[in-house]
Amino acid sequence: MNDKTVNCQISTAKYKVWVLCATFNHAPYITDTMDGFCRQQTDFLYLCVIVDDNSKDGEQDVINQYLSNHFTVESIKETDDYHLTLARHKDNKNCYFAVFLLKYNHYSIKKPIRTHYQELVSGVNYLAFCEGDDYWTDEHKLQKQADALDANPQAMMVYTNFRIIDGEGKPISRPIIEKFPGRSHSGDNLPTLFHYGNYVMALTTMYHYEVLQSDAYKNCSYSIDFATTLAAALMGDFIWLPEQTACYRSLESGMVRSNLQKGLRWIQDIYRYYAGLVMNGQCKPLSLGQRIHLTILILMRALSRKDHQLKKNTLSVCPLSCFLLPIAFIRLKIKRLKEKL
Repeated sequence: MNDKTVNCQISTAKYKVWVLCATFNHAPYITDTMDGFCRQQTDFLYLCVIVDDNSKDGEQDVINQYLSNHFTVESIKETDDYHLTLARHKDNKNCYFAVFLLKYNHYSIKKPIRTHYQELVSGVNYLAFCEGDDYWTDEHKLQKQADALDANPQAMMVYTNFRIIDGEGKPISRPIIEKFPGRSHSGDNLPTLFHYGNYVMALTTMYHYEVLQSDAYKNCSYSIDFATTLAAALMGDFIWLPEQTACYRSLESGMVRSNLQKGLRWIQDIYRYYAGLVMNGQCKPLSLGQRIHLTILILMRALSRKDHQLKKNTLSVCPLSCFLLPIAFIRLKIKRLKEKL
């Protein structure tokens, strides 16, 4: 294996927050994303891990030019899998970049990327997400969210409001996504997630790093944002900050819209997996009332989606669910009647 390192690696123990930016063929947008990272005003050091999955539209050249213009390179490493540049911003001394330019597309062969950067982020407190076609608009996003989690140890995640834009940066309407802020709230979000599915936009979030180290998350077959959010909800509360801190770019070529059917199957599998954990008691402590409420919501989901596997799993694991199934059926009927009125 070709494994070549130049200079010394940056210490991993000093970062409070790391930001994961997975990107592919986002050449027209990645500069906005990196600008949002670099503008963050914090009283702590943070590391932005940018992973380009062998883009073919010139994005890697855009990233390299950005590094050359704004960063001082501290370390370079090259392997058969990637070229890594570790660098510090010339003006914002709290901002570090770790840029992985992959030499072949990992997504197409289902090869995980986390093994490449795992050592770099060991010891951090919190994790934030932002893909290469989205960007942050609030220069205090990381500071506000880290402060909120510091002040609320029982909270596993903090998230915010956002704007929806198109490829040219113009505001657009997406009715389903526009409902998300109305469902968002501080406190226990587990019932709301089991009721509605995912309504948390990844680019607005910050998680406790221990969420990613939990067995619930590690044993899930998928690592998309819904899985991360449900893992956090199983462990503790959420904090909702209603101000807008980011722009979500809705593109026809985006992963969600271009792989809709596959994404829906993933979400269905993730829902079943985490519902099973709750039914087996593998989550934060719940009162009897909370368990009954969650069981009814899960059964309503199974009935509304005609998900026979979810229904079977729930009935087999939780004896109480046999008595709650008629209640779930009646509540679903009432809900549908209200929607028609």
